[in-house]
Amino acid sequence: MSLFESSSKGVKFDAVGATVTGVVQSAPRERQQTKFGTQEPDFWPNGDPKMQILVDLKTDQRVDASDDGERTLYVASKNMKRAIGEAIRAAGASDIAPGGTLTVQYLGNDPASKNPANPAKMYAATYTAPTSAFAQQPAAAAAAPVAAPQQPVAAQPAPAQQQYVQPVAPAAVAQPQAPVQQSVAVPAPHPSGLTDQQVSQVQQLRGAGIPDAQIAAAINATQQQLDLVAS
Repeated sequence: MSLFESSSKGVKFDAVGATVTGVVQSAPRERQQTKFGTQEPDFWPNGDPKMQILVDLKTDQRVDASDDGERTLYVASKNMKRAIGEAIRAAGASDIAPGGTLTVQYLGNDPASKNPANPAKMYAATYTAPTSAFAQQPAAAAAAPVAAPQQPVAAQPAPAQQQYVQPVAPAAVAQPQAPVQQSVAVPAPHPSGLTDQQVSQVQQLRGAGIPDAQIAAAINATQQQLDLVAS
């Protein structure tokens, strides 16, 4: 496949609040960026190629009857990479995998951007790792008991005379000891009731100057919860 071909429509974040949610269709791949409005490969001033990560998603978005909902998410900005990276770590995963669900939302522009005419966009992301098909199989089905065939028992001749056998006292049986319970330290929840990922997102977005109202809508939190998060 050419580096400049794409099998599906690209995701666009044209307005603040724009969101895409989809099931990951294949492993992420890298591709060199092109100069704006052209198919010419783009490079950094030192000569290194500008790279981006492509993630193929199956979404519910449709623009016409022939639209299959497949979209390609182009991850080129450091802010989007950071948001997705934090979402992956919060899900306890090492990377995006086929079958997982990824959501990315455009929260607003960075007021501290070095180019006010084309400011950097701020993003929030969530990720749910796929469930292993092996974990869904019941263990009982894999370990079904098999009855052993019975061997015929040969007839034994009757004893000519009964003999007295001195009874033997049973051996002392060791009593099982009670299991020792070990206490496991459980981290205390944040006073706001938000997850560690949400607290991190609030601090990051506040640092970028995003209003609390937009942050609350993006992470599904209340203003009272945001007030309990230190900036």
